[in-house]
Amino acid sequence: MSDRVRLTVPGAPVPLQRSRTSSGRHYLPARSRAYRELVQGEWLAAGRPSLGDAPFAASARFIGARANSDLDNLVKALLDALNGLAFADDRQLVCLSGCHKMSADADGPRAELELWAVDRLVAA
Repeated sequence: MSDRVRLTVPGAPVPLQRSRTSSGRHYLPARSRAYRELVQGEWLAAGRPSLGDAPFAASARFIGARANSDLDNLVKALLDALNGLAFADDRQLVCLSGCHKMSADADGPRAELELWAVDRLVAA
C-alpha cells in the first residue's frame, strides 16, 4: 500500500459520459469505456499503487483537453476508472485540490493525477 499515487495517462483527456440505456440495459458509451480501460492500463503499468481504505485528496491536470469539456466530468472519468483499484471506494475522497484544464504543451495531451492519503480530517 502507498501513501501517494501518481499517474500520467497519455492522449487527449476524455470526460466521463453518462451511461446510456438500450433495450432495458445500461451501458457506458464506447469513448468513455475506452478511456476507462486506458486509465486502468496505466495504473497497472505504474505497479498497481493503492491507498487502500485511507481517506485521500486528489489533484489533477488535464493537458490538451477540449475547451468545452466539463472539468468535473474529466475528474470523474479518472476517479471512476480507479475506484476499487487505487483506492477502495470513491467515498474516501475528502478533498479536490488544484484541478486544472490546460493547453497542450510539447509533451502532448495527457491527464496527470496525484492522490495522497490524508492523515486526519479537520472539521470546519
